[in-house]
Amino acid sequence: MESKTNRIHRVGTLTAGLSLVGFGVLFLLHLFINLNYDFVFRLWPVVLICMGLEMLLANLRDREYKYDTGSVILLLCLMLFATCMAGADICITELTEMMYHI
Repeated sequence: MESKTNRIHRVGTLTAGLSLVGFGVLFLLHLFINLNYDFVFRLWPVVLICMGLEMLLANLRDREYKYDTGSVILLLCLMLFATCMAGADICITELTEMMYHI
């Protein structure tokens, strides 16, 4: 007899992995081609869209699924980090321009 193992899909791991790679590439591009942090800041809704799509796809399949709490927390931290980095860059840029234009 074949034993069938029912694999539990952890919703959130795929989105977390893709988000880490995506935001890492964007921050790396910022270092080399001076990609504006404002552009990176505007991409944060993509994380929510990917998470929602992953939840919908997991719900459509017959497999058992479970939400990966660690990945969801990691995604929230990633979005907070991206927002803070973008805000800090904008503040530093604005303060520097104000100091040199006075």
